[in-house]
Amino acid sequence: SDPFAVCHPPIDARRPTHRPSEPLIAARLSTMPVSSRPRFSAVIATIASTTLLSATANIADEFAPGLRGAQNRSLADAGAGSGSLSGRFVLSKRYDLSRNPNDEFIVEEHTDEHLTHSCSNYINDGSTVFTRDGKLVVKVASVCDGGGCLNSGRIMSKAEYKYGLFTFSAKVPKCNHIWPAIWLLPEDFTGTSTYGRWPCSGEIDILETVHDQSFGTFNVVAGYGSTLNGCGHPVSCNTCQPNYCTSTTMDPVKEFDRYFVESTDCAAGDNSWEEHTFVMNWQPDELTTWIDPVMSWDAAGNLINVQPKPAPASAGEMPTWRHYHRRSTPTWLAVGDFMQTCFPGQARPDAPFDIGFKIVVNIAVGGYGGAPCMWESAGCADPGVCGGAVGSEIVLSDISVWQRAH
Repeated sequence: SDPFAVCHPPIDARRPTHRPSEPLIAARLSTMPVSSRPRFSAVIATIASTTLLSATANIADEFAPGLRGAQNRSLADAGAGSGSLSGRFVLSKRYDLSRNPNDEFIVEEHTDEHLTHSCSNYINDGSTVFTRDGKLVVKVASVCDGGGCLNSGRIMSKAEYKYGLFTFSAKVPKCNHIWPAIWLLPEDFTGTSTYGRWPCSGEIDILETVHDQSFGTFNVVAGYGSTLNGCGHPVSCNTCQPNYCTSTTMDPVKEFDRYFVESTDCAAGDNSWEEHTFVMNWQPDELTTWIDPVMSWDAAGNLINVQPKPAPASAGEMPTWRHYHRRSTPTWLAVGDFMQTCFPGQARPDAPFDIGFKIVVNIAVGGYGGAPCMWESAGCADPGVCGGAVGSEIVLSDISVWQRAH
C-alpha cells in the first residue's frame, strides 16, 4: 500500500466480492498513530507484498524435525506434506475457565479507534467478559451511548509463553460483519517487547475470520525499523518508531494463509460456527496451525501425536492446517538483517518469535477493508448493518498450553 511495501492486506481482500481502494487505505493510515497498530493486519493492503512472495516462491525448505512430510518447496506451497506432528508434549497450563476472568486474564479497557478502526469499545464491566457454565465468554454486549461504537470484550493472558503447543476449544460467532480472533502478542495491547513496538515485536494470528467466511486465516506478522516509512529502505535500529516496514504472511492471491473451518450461511441465520478445536504448535523456526485435528495421548496424559483431519468436500481445495517455516517464508526472513544488526548476540534466527507472547481473544466488529462500518460510523449501531452483532459471543471451553519434552 502507499507507505508500506510489505504489509498486511485487508482481511476482506481475501473475499473476491470487493477490495478496498488504495485511497481509502491511505486515508485510514493517515489517521492512525504509528505507535498503536497491532491487529491492523486486516486494514492495510499491499501490492508489493504479492510481488515479493512471487519473486521468492522458489525458496526451498525441509520440514523441521517432528513435522513429517514432503519438502515444502515454496512459500506458496506452505502446508504441503502430511502435516503430522509427533513428539511428547507435557501439559504446562490448563486454564480454569470457571474462575473470575480477571484472575488470569487482563480484561482490556480501550477502544479500537486507533487499532483496527472497528466499532469495538473494549470494556470491563462484567457484560463483555464473564464465565457461564464453566466456560469463558467474550461478548459484543451492547451499543455504546451515542451509537458510534459497540461495547465488546478483549482479554490478554497475564502469563506469557515462549514456544509451546496451544489448544483452544471455542464456538466462534459469524455474520453481521464481525471480526473475532484468537492470537498471540507480546507484553500489552500495544505489542511492545524487547525488539520495540509492533510490528518489530511480532504477532501470531491463530484465527482471524470475518462475516460470512467459511475459513480462518493463520498469519505471522513481523517488521523492522526503517530510515523511511515503508519497506526497501535501509534498516534503522529505531525499535519501529516512527518508521518501519510491516512484513506478513497474509496473501489474498495465493490464499496459503487460509484453512477451512465450517460453511457459513448468514441468510439462514447461521450466526455461529459449531465448537471447534484450534491447535497451534510454535517452536523455533516454525509455526503450524490445525483445525479439529486428531490428537493422541500416552498413559501419562502427555500429548504425543497430532494428525490433520481430512478436509470435507465443502472445503474444495482448502486444507485443514497450515505451516510456516522461517527458511521458506520470505516475509519472516525479511526481518533478519534488522535483528542481527540491532540486537546482536540477543536475537535468535527466528526473532521476533523467540520471546514470550501472551494469549489474546477479542471480537472486533467492522473496521476491516470493505466493511460497512468502522469506529463512530452510523453503521455500528444499525441492526441492518453491524448492530446485529450485539449478542455475538466467543465461548471457550478449553485453553491449554503444552511444552515439548526434551
